[in-house]
Amino acid sequence: MPPKRRWEQPRKTTQLKIEILTLRAIAFEKLHLIITIGICALLGPLHVDAADEKDNSEVPLTAGYDKTAANGFFIRSKDGSFRLNIGAYSQPRFDANWRDAPAGEDDFTSGFSIALTRFFFEGNYTEDFDYHLRLQIDDEGVFSLLVAYLQYNFGESKRWNVRAGRQFVALSREDWQSAEDLLTTGYSPNDDTFAIGTSDAIQVNSTSDRQRFWAAVGNGAYGGKRTFPDNEPAEIALTGRWEYQLLGTDWSVWDDLIGRRGKPSGILLGIAGGYQKTDTVSATDPAAFDSGAQLNADLSFNGDGYQTMLAGSMTWINPQTGSTYYNYGILAQGGYFLTQKIQVYGQYNLVSPGNQPGNLDNFNSLTAGLNYFPFIRTNRWKFSGELGYLFDAINDTLVTPSGTLGWLASDEDGQLYARIQIQFGF
Repeated sequence: MPPKRRWEQPRKTTQLKIEILTLRAIAFEKLHLIITIGICALLGPLHVDAADEKDNSEVPLTAGYDKTAANGFFIRSKDGSFRLNIGAYSQPRFDANWRDAPAGEDDFTSGFSIALTRFFFEGNYTEDFDYHLRLQIDDEGVFSLLVAYLQYNFGESKRWNVRAGRQFVALSREDWQSAEDLLTTGYSPNDDTFAIGTSDAIQVNSTSDRQRFWAAVGNGAYGGKRTFPDNEPAEIALTGRWEYQLLGTDWSVWDDLIGRRGKPSGILLGIAGGYQKTDTVSATDPAAFDSGAQLNADLSFNGDGYQTMLAGSMTWINPQTGSTYYNYGILAQGGYFLTQKIQVYGQYNLVSPGNQPGNLDNFNSLTAGLNYFPFIRTNRWKFSGELGYLFDAINDTLVTPSGTLGWLASDEDGQLYARIQIQFGF
């Protein structure tokens, strides 16, 4: 091999310097954008050049931060016709679990994890269109597109809308809530076992003073939330939900499951149902069925500093082989604020195999905890301590052992977990 020429090494060095300068230029460009947004937030309106204003291709903008943290940072037009909200939150936690573990595993398990992290990009493009993009990193570090839909608003006072894309379908009240607005540190065993979670769907909604309803056509599968983003889709899923305020007319009361002080009293009745047809070629356990139906009902009470909910779910399964069977679940929970920032809560879960063939047992668990909200204006900041006790052997139930739930694999009755979780974001 001939010796390298003396000019080859300097040429590589020069090329490297050029690449570094290019990267720096890109970094400065991004920094300039961030500074521009910051100045916009501090000084108010940003006005475009007069030449651009003449053809109305651009409009004056403002930027800022929503102190409720519901919308995070925002950029919007002065008249509110165009808006982009940017937000995020995360849930680091420490878990300790005591159980009779299977052979080869320790009876005591503990460790740190991040239950989930979510990023939001949402807003409106005129009053007719809303959009929502939500990204998620789960407890195993899997990055996925959780929500991506476009919503068209129409009708008198824009009380009708239709959404198309990946979204949560209205089937159970808990599943409909964002994780930051739950009473406990995470979704319940009932939700984990029976809920669809997000699916690709078209969903119509109508809202009046006392009642509202949703109807959707999608590809969600019962229990699919547990295995997202690798959940098995259905060929078709039809869902619908109707809610009626037996007391009160303020829908914002039901935006969460927490029940802050200062909220008006209300009673909410919800009834929902769904039918799905599964692709029998690709269906795998636990969704090994040709078709199924689900019926949900819930009753919620809200007052000044408290909210309670009683919910029931029944799912009928038509398996690929054998006779139709049913499973059911019951969820009861409630929280009460001792002060404006300190809340105590409790939750009970029953998940029953019903008449499903096999030797499965009921799942019965109790959870109790304390929440501290450092800011009374937002749920996105919440520090929680939680204890849970499982009366049954989880391996003999419909509920899948999960570190996210707090319950780990065991063939023996009786299991206890303790959890400390910090939820924060912007």
